[in-house]
Amino acid sequence: MRPTGTGPRAGDDDEPLSPESTEPLIGESRRTGIAAAPGIAIGRAYVVDRRRLKTIKRHVAAEEVDIEIARFRAAIIESDGQLARIKEKLVAREGEDHFLILEAHQLMLHDEHLVDASIRRMQEERINAEWALRKTVEQIKGVFDQIEDDYFRERRSDIDFVGDRIVRNLLGLETGPVAPPPDAVVVAHDLSPADTAQLHRAAVVALVTDAGARTSHTAIIARAHAIPAVVGVENLTQLVGTGDLLIVDGTEGLVILNPEPQTVLLYRARARRQAAIGEALLANRDLPAETLDGVRVRLFANIDVVDELEGALDHGAEGLGLFRTEFLFLGRTDLPTEDEHYQHARQVLERLAGRVATFRTFDLGGDKQTPFGAPASREQNPALGLRSIRLCLTKEGRPLFKEQLRGLLRASAHGPLRVMFPMIGGLAELREARAMVDECREELRTRGEPYDPVMKLGVMIEMPSAAMTADLLARESDFFSIGTNDLIQYTLAIDRVNEHVSYLYQPLHPAILRIVRSVTEAGRARGIPVSMCGEMAGDPMLSMILLGLGLEELSMNAVAIPMVKSVLRASVMAEAQRLAADALELATAAEVEDLVQSRMAEHFPGDVLRSR
Repeated sequence: MRPTGTGPRAGDDDEPLSPESTEPLIGESRRTGIAAAPGIAIGRAYVVDRRRLKTIKRHVAAEEVDIEIARFRAAIIESDGQLARIKEKLVAREGEDHFLILEAHQLMLHDEHLVDASIRRMQEERINAEWALRKTVEQIKGVFDQIEDDYFRERRSDIDFVGDRIVRNLLGLETGPVAPPPDAVVVAHDLSPADTAQLHRAAVVALVTDAGARTSHTAIIARAHAIPAVVGVENLTQLVGTGDLLIVDGTEGLVILNPEPQTVLLYRARARRQAAIGEALLANRDLPAETLDGVRVRLFANIDVVDELEGALDHGAEGLGLFRTEFLFLGRTDLPTEDEHYQHARQVLERLAGRVATFRTFDLGGDKQTPFGAPASREQNPALGLRSIRLCLTKEGRPLFKEQLRGLLRASAHGPLRVMFPMIGGLAELREARAMVDECREELRTRGEPYDPVMKLGVMIEMPSAAMTADLLARESDFFSIGTNDLIQYTLAIDRVNEHVSYLYQPLHPAILRIVRSVTEAGRARGIPVSMCGEMAGDPMLSMILLGLGLEELSMNAVAIPMVKSVLRASVMAEAQRLAADALELATAAEVEDLVQSRMAEHFPGDVLRSR
């Protein structure tokens, strides 16, 4: 794995790359998007045309309907075979755990909501297969558009990828893998999991897409393999041609088209500086996150899929502070079984080789399609609705919840495993969840299945009601983990994916700081560890104040671990506590931000924090 912040060509000392023999159509210009994976890369564009095909729309005679259905079924069989061949090739090279999403796409190919609905349209509306499929895909995507959770909303692209593959086979068009030359910057409207899973092996220096978010497949795999990436750069594929020179700054979310020679020199210098800092920081991988006066903080990683585990360990993660189990439920027509949960968790624990893994129980519900067969009723406020632990404790959700709990309990026999319950609102929900764990323990005992009888059970503090009753929850919890993303959203009454109020999303708001302090004090009073697993934990600018507020564990995107560790190892607990105390006396988020920045500048005057 290449060090974070570099690409194969980012640190070259030769002259700036010159344009091709033909003059560029436009001068230097800049486009911004979403910073998906950090680092700077300079290279030639390789444009991938994976945009939607023009759908052929045709009404057919009654006697042609069966022909269209047969074409449709044949295209599905061909698509399934293509995905199977890709998966086999990749599994042989890297292991089957890397590409579960390809299996999910194979399951989508046979999903009744896609297949039966499309066939029904052909029969009832007498339209050709391509048109019927497109109408069905649009209807399914409409459901995903209403999902509040950005990770799940981003999965709407999966149905697009599956639909496009079927259409291409209906039309007899090329469906082969993307094959860019080495050192290319891949530019696409969007990239399928099949494409992205192979690109990290192709020595590409960066990925850029028109579509996507931080939770898209492109972003997840780019971060896992330290490939700079910018997503959500609208209409970039209309401006860039293959061979154009590009600079990609995945830290700032910036793409520079046809840069001037002096701009290339500037970014080469920045890339060299980042590479040097990255190399130095990675050298601390095996060192403890311990302050100058001996205070120890444990640094964990947040991951979504097993594929990210290797990168987390390479960056010095001491374990997993948050493993999001929702991935097992995505893109499938059946439900994960107890044995699937067991095998999946066991695989993680065996790879961690004695390091702790914290599995968050599934966070599904709201206006998502529930995994219980019938679609959920549309909720006006899905973030405040039937989701997460609330769904697990319903009559319909309990069987699936117990399947997961039994699987995790069985896996606990293979290593230190912690289970964390999300969206706990108070002690009554925690007691009910713990009672279900006890039921599962008894069932496994009766079956003679081994498990860890003292497996740790914790609470994700992400609701104001949980924070206000943290002293009560601490009496019956083994650990706390503060989920700042939702905690900030619920405390400040803002929708964090609504651009009109996103400016109010303020991690250093006095209310948030006071909540963090009260939760850490409640945990300390009962002798249980308190972690933070939201975005705040991975911001090195906030490391000192979080230390001063009493956090004992921080869990973050793996690439942030070396920088956060570097800050902590250069800190003194007394100074961190003084910073926290001074911040808690201030009245506004702006005042706190100014204080934190000035104090951090005093302690870290160089490029270290700026390079984050």
